[in-house]
Amino acid sequence: MLSGRPVWNEGMLLCPQHMQQQDLYHEQNLAARLGVMTALSWGVAAISFDAGAIKAGQLALTAFRGVLPDGTAVMFEATSQSRPASRPIGPAFPPSMRSVEVFLALPTLREGVANYAGAEVTAGLQRYKTVTRNVFDLTLARSERELQFSEPNLVLLFGSEPRDDYAAIKVAEIVRDETGGFRLNDEYIPPCLTIGAAPALLASLQDLLSLSVTKRRRLAEERRTRDGVRIEFNAQDITRYLFLQTLSGAIPVLKHFSEAPATSPWPVYVELSRLCGALMTFSSEGDPAELPAFQYNDLQGAFGKLTNEIKRLLGLVIQEAFVTVPLRARQDNSWIGELRDDRLQRCTQWVLAVEAEGEQQQVANEVPELAKIASWKRIPLVVKNNVLGVPLKTAHRPPPEIPIRPRQVYFMVTTDDPHWREILNERTIAIYIKPPYDPRRAKVTLMGILARED
Repeated sequence: MLSGRPVWNEGMLLCPQHMQQQDLYHEQNLAARLGVMTALSWGVAAISFDAGAIKAGQLALTAFRGVLPDGTAVMFEATSQSRPASRPIGPAFPPSMRSVEVFLALPTLREGVANYAGAEVTAGLQRYKTVTRNVFDLTLARSERELQFSEPNLVLLFGSEPRDDYAAIKVAEIVRDETGGFRLNDEYIPPCLTIGAAPALLASLQDLLSLSVTKRRRLAEERRTRDGVRIEFNAQDITRYLFLQTLSGAIPVLKHFSEAPATSPWPVYVELSRLCGALMTFSSEGDPAELPAFQYNDLQGAFGKLTNEIKRLLGLVIQEAFVTVPLRARQDNSWIGELRDDRLQRCTQWVLAVEAEGEQQQVANEVPELAKIASWKRIPLVVKNNVLGVPLKTAHRPPPEIPIRPRQVYFMVTTDDPHWREILNERTIAIYIKPPYDPRRAKVTLMGILARED
């Protein structure tokens, strides 16, 4: 309930209560207006603990900037008089507990009792403590006077301690490390005005950005190009296209958030929820209606579940239409590989892609004559006796399952050849191409097209 505005009349006798109620009215009015405009008008903006002191068993908050739930703005540094006194952790953290909560608290304003205490008071239910400072006249700066000021009487409370008479905000969790000592829970996300106050949240956003960029690049490499510039898709690419579209829209937003620590956590939650729901399109598991709700007092619960689900969805493998055989270049003008992937036995068509210097038409004409393909066991005899090996046929356009790359020339492998059957049986392959098509000037890729599953 708002305090009423004092009524000022001519000739009235002023007393301290008039000024106090005037200040109280303006403070409550401002807090009420901000609370109506946004539910996130309080929280942590910046925070710092003494990690060394915590490890030694002493809780020390060295810096803080933020707003308490009652609208009180709080800001202090290590040398500030309003900094709360440190507290021992051990008595509040028995061995049976897995973690202990830490609150920054300020006694509430109460009527009928003293709300101010002397500078020597560092604990208790007085809302303010009084400090004395010398200040200059800001108009002419000629005179200096000693004035009394109020500082918030901040205290640190543990989760097991009562907080009914305090405006309190949970700022940290303390857990035990591997040696039994104390440390901050790095995964905890406090109610924060900006995501910069939550390093765990910023780190999660940067991880999601990195995973999304990597996934998008992998999908983009599998796109077909018509003329080296324009991208084309067919019906078989629709899943990949939609996945790529989802990531392409999300990456700029994730990049902005990861580079804008002054952002509120609310728009971050909205965008992550949208991304997670969109990615669920490609999974048989998960329901967007069951995504965690935004809970300002439990941001770790909301963002933790969201980011874990997005990471799982980014790890989904889109069913490929082809399998690439890893080839290793050698100095003797050959590439060798092993057909270890069991899916290769289900391939009905095989395509060899060659990227080399010179005109593509020249490559298309020369490679079928210069290339010799056989198993590891057979290739020395094939090269020595100058026999053909597995025949190649130039393909002006590869089958629709194969992504088209600029400067690549494609050849269909003759799979009914005895040499090819030997390759499949031995699961080894060697590709020899006479100069100038050596590994220093040419790139060779072998792909098998999987049979469609009905």
